[in-house]
Amino acid sequence: MSQILQLLQPIQNVLEYIIVFLYRNVVGNYGVVIILLTIIVRLILTPLTITQTKSMARMQKMQPQLKELQKKYKDDKQKLQQETMEFYRKNNVNPLAGCLPLLLQMPVFFALFQTLRSPTERVTDVVKDFNFLWMNLNERDPYYILVILMVVTMFLSTLLTSTDPKQSKIMFVLPIVFGFISWQFPAGILVYWVTTNIWSIGQQYLVNKLVKRGDLGEKEVREIKEELGQEELTAIARKKKKRRKKK
Repeated sequence: MSQILQLLQPIQNVLEYIIVFLYRNVVGNYGVVIILLTIIVRLILTPLTITQTKSMARMQKMQPQLKELQKKYKDDKQKLQQETMEFYRKNNVNPLAGCLPLLLQMPVFFALFQTLRSPTERVTDVVKDFNFLWMNLNERDPYYILVILMVVTMFLSTLLTSTDPKQSKIMFVLPIVFGFISWQFPAGILVYWVTTNIWSIGQQYLVNKLVKRGDLGEKEVREIKEELGQEELTAIARKKKKRRKKK
C-alpha cells in the first residue's frame, strides 16, 4: 500500500498545490475549494469520459448482432469466441476501449481521495478552518446527510451511465455498498464524492442526448445499420434458397 501511495504522491502534490492556490486566491473556504477542485479535475478528464461513453454506446448498439452470434454458436464456445472477435475486427471495435479511459482516471481519483483523507502540511499550514456548513470536513458528518446525498446521487449517475441491463442490476447495488463504507470517511471526501456524482449526472445527461441525436458516433451508427441490413438480406436469401431446394 505504501508503494502505491508513493506512486500517487506526484499527483497528490499537484492537487494540494491547487488547493492552496484556490484557498489563497479564490475563496477562503475549504468546502468551496473542494467543490472547485472537483470541478477542475472533472473538466480535465472530460475527454476521457466522452470517449468511454461513445465506446459504451457503440457496444450497446451492437448487442442484437452479438446475441445472434451467441444463439448460433451456443454449443461451440471456441467458434463463438472466433466469430465474436471476427465481428469486432470487421466493425473496427475494441471491446476494451470503454475500460481504458476509466483506468486512466483511477490514479487521479485515488490521489484526490488521499489528498482529502490525509492532507499534508502543505495544506494544513495554509488552511486553518476546516468547517463547512454544519460540519468539520476533517471529521465524519455527524448527521450522515452527505452519506445519503452520496448514495442518491451515485444511484442517479449509475442509472444514466448503465447500458447493459445485466450489469445495471449489479451496478445499482454499489451505491448501497459505498454508503455503508463511506459513513466513516471525513466529510471532505463526501463533499468531493457528491460533487463528482452531480457533475457526472449532468455530463452524462448531455452526452446521452448527443448520442441519441447521432451527434456522437453518427458514422458508426450508420455502419452498424448497414451491417444489420446486409445480414438480414443474407438471411432472407438463404431461407428462400432452402425453400426452393425443398420444392
